[in-house]
Amino acid sequence: MADETDPQGVAPYGASEDKWIEWTEQLGVSRAIGLRCAAIGHGRATLVLDDCSWPLNANGAVHGGMVIAAADHCFGIVATTVLDEDHIPATASLTSDFLRPALPPLTFEASVDRVGRTMAFLTVTVLNRTGKVSTKVNGTMVIDGSSRFAR
Repeated sequence: MADETDPQGVAPYGASEDKWIEWTEQLGVSRAIGLRCAAIGHGRATLVLDDCSWPLNANGAVHGGMVIAAADHCFGIVATTVLDEDHIPATASLTSDFLRPALPPLTFEASVDRVGRTMAFLTVTVLNRTGKVSTKVNGTMVIDGSSRFAR
């Protein structure tokens, strides 16, 4: 777990959207996947994958596994916007529906549907380059604090 000197481990609670965007984009997974944050706020985030570092499918679409990996990352980002520093989200489950090819660039519209004491329910809608829904991903995250590493 990152400590207070590592900005990757400290979400900018109470900060401006610009600080949240900066935090989101400097996360190691965001950099590795190539996600940039277009907008973020309480319970919502929009991230964009302009290009895919993973080889594309024969039809020019992003591989479904890569889409799911990016969506899962979006789950953690958007869940963090509704939590406090004592809670770190961890994915418990996710399901996906692949509706049409994920032709890049892709837009990931993430939202928190409901948050309780121990779980959050989230949706990521993935839009392809024509703005049509290519993938719908629903997930549940554990947020009871048990996912936090010991300090």
